[in-house]
Amino acid sequence: MMYARAIALPAAGFILIAGAILPSPGRGQSGSAPRPAEAVAAVIGKIVTATGSVTVEHTKAIVTQAKLASEAGQAKVGDFVYNGDVVATGGNSTIGITFSDGTAFNLSSNARMELNEFVYDPKGKSNKAFFSLAKGTFTFIAGKAARSGDLKIDTPVATMGIRGPAAHVEISADGAVAFSTLLEDTKTKTRDGLKQLQAKGALPQENPVEVILKNLGLCNGLDRAGGPDAQIKGCTALMEGSERTSQTLALALNNRGNAYIAKGDYDLAIKDYDESIKLGEQSAKTFYNRALAYKKKGEHDRALADLDQAIRLGPDYAGAIALRAQTHENKGAYELALKDYDEAIRLQPGLASALNGRCWTRAILGELQAALGDCNESLRLAPDVADTFDSRGLTYLKLGQWDAAIADYDSALRFNPQLASSFYGRGFARLKQGDTAAGNADIAAAKSLQARIGEEFARYGVQ
Repeated sequence: MMYARAIALPAAGFILIAGAILPSPGRGQSGSAPRPAEAVAAVIGKIVTATGSVTVEHTKAIVTQAKLASEAGQAKVGDFVYNGDVVATGGNSTIGITFSDGTAFNLSSNARMELNEFVYDPKGKSNKAFFSLAKGTFTFIAGKAARSGDLKIDTPVATMGIRGPAAHVEISADGAVAFSTLLEDTKTKTRDGLKQLQAKGALPQENPVEVILKNLGLCNGLDRAGGPDAQIKGCTALMEGSERTSQTLALALNNRGNAYIAKGDYDLAIKDYDESIKLGEQSAKTFYNRALAYKKKGEHDRALADLDQAIRLGPDYAGAIALRAQTHENKGAYELALKDYDEAIRLQPGLASALNGRCWTRAILGELQAALGDCNESLRLAPDVADTFDSRGLTYLKLGQWDAAIADYDSALRFNPQLASSFYGRGFARLKQGDTAAGNADIAAAKSLQARIGEEFARYGVQ
């Protein structure tokens, strides 16, 4: 059986929308002098959840706090937010904010949001809200301002008027924006859906909107501590509610499939992807995800069929092209793999996994100096990936540079102690150096993990 060497390519999340250049984030004014009276900020909401590194920058004078204008501080639960504030989250951090009209926002890690303007009077007719989302992932439920007034969300590609009660916005590092409506736009249906979830015990009787927002966040994979089980729970809760749209159901099935892949339950993942695709939401990423599940099961032809469909839907989808290259590689079609790796890197030059894959493929094909260049660049971008050290180890092995090969295999095994190819490669190099005992021990360890690993290396030209 062909040795399946995995290169990390994660399951994908939401539908990709055409990108744009991300503008420089707006900055608050500096200096200690407060602005004129008309610029004094008003309290508009409160922080209800906060994990990790979360800051709120007050860009307007605040009469209730003795803080300088533009001072940014660590946010905590219970803090107020004001008109003009800029909210930012660091890595592995989240924040939940509830506004005075009931609007609730959940921000993921590495997100930035400016609260440009918020006006709400329960008896007024001129209610409005305008928020700017610069980067990150946001899930929100719109409150009364959206229904009785004007709620607008600004993103790098467009300013959107919000009418539906719940939505998901994802802004990637290159400025690409994905927008999804997540609940039906009917008060009665949403209210009935909440009651059904409460009756099932899926929601407590208090604060149902906040709990739905939490489930949206869980289904989007924001709870890293809870892992795939928390994501499955959140997606399942959304799928059981009558307030869902067909798009919500398709996305929830897709994301639950991702969680099943993380658990190694590939058949359950494929079942969810099948159902998501049947709903008519032709997402390139869902075909990619199903292909990944098939590939992990060793069903490479079915994986290739799904990847072809993903690439038809998204011709510039570098990740799908890279996964197709890896699948060709697993089938021994190295020339086809190299062609796809070239295209993936052309589309996304900083895709470390594709550079790693091309390094491995070039090493097998004997393009050794070019392989070294790819591995070096991949390690510069992602310096702690075992597979890339393993790829460069093979390259040094074929160059006859035993010390360099052993050093790379040592590094690979430090990051992944169960990597059979690194044990075998290190053992081969040690035998070449005359270290028979250590070499044979490594070869034995490799064969205990992958019985036919020696045959694989012979196909790579190492024997």
